Amino acid sequence: MAVRYVLNQTPQTIERYFGRYITKQTNSDTLTYTYAPQGFRRLFPQFPKSNFSIIFVNNQVKYIKLNFNSDFDQYSGNYNYDQAESVKFYNYIFSYQPPIWQQLSAKFGGNETIYFDEYCLGDGVATSFDRYGYKQFTDSATLSYDTRCEPPDSRNPN
Repeated sequence: MAVRYVLNQTPQTIERYFGRYITKQTNSDTLTYTYAPQGFRRLFPQFPKSNFSIIFVNNQVKYIKLNFNSDFDQYSGNYNYDQAESVKFYNYIFSYQPPIWQQLSAKFGGNETIYFDEYCLGDGVATSFDRYGYKQFTDSATLSYDTRCEPPDSRNPN
């Protein structure tokens, strides 16, 4: 399968990649399509209710969001999103392995059991997610464009 160009693409391009959306939500200049194709379901068999949403701003993809949809038990499970799941999700969306895994930030969310993490996956893509509770579960994660994740030679033309 060829590399998929997803960020900054139109809904028509995304439909060619992932098929027809299952839900559509409109809010001003933001459009959110939710998908759950069979190939995606096989990606996270431990989360059978999970899906992903693609958020378009001004008709271009800005965010890709993995939704676990309470498809985990926050009291019995441990991390449900970390490097391994991030790599699987990135590979599913873009059709190739992410070149790096580099932490951008880790912040406390005002409570010692809430954390916000950001990591570079390379090629201009970052993932961000929150972890909650003593088992540090994640209810969703986002892929988006971040200049800090561009290859070094593309940031400096000299």
